[in-house]
Amino acid sequence: MTTLSRINEFLESKQGKGFRRHLGASIIGRPCARQLWYTFRWARRSSFKGRILRLFQRGHEEEIRLIDFMRKSGIHVKDVDPDTGDQFRIVDWDGHFGGSLDSILVDTPEFPMMEILGEYKTHNDKSFKKVKKDGVKKSKYEHYIQAQIYMHYTELPAALYFAVNKNDDEMDIQIIEYDRHEALKYIERAGKIIYTEVIPPRIPNASPGWYICQWCDYKDVCHHHAKKEMNCRTCIYSEPVADGKWSCKKFHCNLEHQDQLRGCLEHSEILED
Repeated sequence: MTTLSRINEFLESKQGKGFRRHLGASIIGRPCARQLWYTFRWARRSSFKGRILRLFQRGHEEEIRLIDFMRKSGIHVKDVDPDTGDQFRIVDWDGHFGGSLDSILVDTPEFPMMEILGEYKTHNDKSFKKVKKDGVKKSKYEHYIQAQIYMHYTELPAALYFAVNKNDDEMDIQIIEYDRHEALKYIERAGKIIYTEVIPPRIPNASPGWYICQWCDYKDVCHHHAKKEMNCRTCIYSEPVADGKWSCKKFHCNLEHQDQLRGCLEHSEILED
């Protein structure tokens, strides 16, 4: 064993069960509804190698660094909800849809005497240059929709989107103005994905070699009919109910988180049409 492998082994052991309990606002802007349904229904456990987990951690550390820079430059940054002591959160669809805001900025040069959203993203060199050239809406649409949803629930009129190039630390800050139509469109999409019992269709003309499908965690499930994980979320008898909970229609009982992970011998997999 090397020092690097030991570090990676530690990180990989701490990544949890590989399932998110809710459908996230951070991904609802992705193009494939089927991928989102698979994610929400725990069709395949997510597992990341140490290098990817270190990248995630770097993104989090960049957020902390940028907030520190802004505070030292005289900008008031709210990154903790005083009611909870944690990040500001938005929740909808009976607790099954939500996300955490990076920050709320107060009295920035772009928006004096106003509160706006602050969102921070790190990019590799190619992605950063595309964001800077084409703008976040065109080049990183899911980031754009994430910001729209957060602005909608917090009634903020605009956002500052901070893009940081991980290669050379170049930074680009873009203004995103609130678009009610876009926000509502994707909030409605979230509800449809959460409550449908029918697996959404593939994107027309999708194939295993297509760039969107090629790197999808659910490629084998979607295109090659690999079995889904056996848990309550992939069972035809389970359904999302109020307060972010799940219920079993066969045994007429609520399903705690550990119950959902375990499943039972009566499990009946949800199948594609």
